[in-house]
Amino acid sequence: MRKFLIVMLVVVLALSVGISLIACSGDVDQPGTKWTKEEVLSYEIYDGTTLVGALAVKTERLEAGNQTLNLTGETHNVNASTKGTRITMKGLFLDGSTFLESEAILNGFTTLASAKKITKNGQDTFIKGRYDGKRYYYSVNDGEEEKIKIKAGFVDNELLYTVLRVYSIENNYTGSYTVMDNVAGEKTLLNIATANADFRYVKGIKITSDGIEQESANNVKCVELNIQRAEAPVGTPIKVAYSVEGDGGLKVWGQGASGLYSTHIPVQIVENNITYKLVSIDCK
Repeated sequence: MRKFLIVMLVVVLALSVGISLIACSGDVDQPGTKWTKEEVLSYEIYDGTTLVGALAVKTERLEAGNQTLNLTGETHNVNASTKGTRITMKGLFLDGSTFLESEAILNGFTTLASAKKITKNGQDTFIKGRYDGKRYYYSVNDGEEEKIKIKAGFVDNELLYTVLRVYSIENNYTGSYTVMDNVAGEKTLLNIATANADFRYVKGIKITSDGIEQESANNVKCVELNIQRAEAPVGTPIKVAYSVEGDGGLKVWGQGASGLYSTHIPVQIVENNITYKLVSIDCK
């Protein structure tokens, strides 16, 4: 199986630690305002037209205070002013074997702590990191902890898709992000821009809202964004399609009368010949 099935967005820089927000256009909402108390997105993974695996992404709102990163058992404090988010991912091949397990706690838009286990060719790589407000500390396979000085506002690489949801992406969004590669100790600039303001996602999506299954959505109106290196080698851009909030888009309500709903949902992610297609969303 090709290396790009290791984890979403690892294709940008293998085993990269974080992404620091440099600049963006468009309004931004507060963290957590684009997803419900608990949201689970389930994807099918295709190599060309061949189904090769599945990915589940669970997003949960967190209250302020001490929160445990379950993959490490370590406790980290979520700030009272920003509150937080926990994002867990699990990727499986068709034979049921796991290629990815990851977990991250966000303090606002910043990765407070994260851990991931990547399995490739029968070998596991375990990466963990934490942020103390000035420096990001990380280790690979429980080796010696390294550190990078970085400003707040960054996220682990695959979490970029979640952070982009809080921006007003409907109208010609542009942004620039710096990726930190914890293996090479290098920084790489990413450019993000609207590629298609009226992308149509026609695959049916099973929707469950507060335990009630609804009719599958299809022909969902989306905004497609390009994510691409700013400097050579540039390569082919990653394309991510997000459902819009307005007419023809997708809005899934959460529990009872909480007033929480999920929107700007990443329904499709394309990297070269690999495509992640959303097949269901469950909101509570």
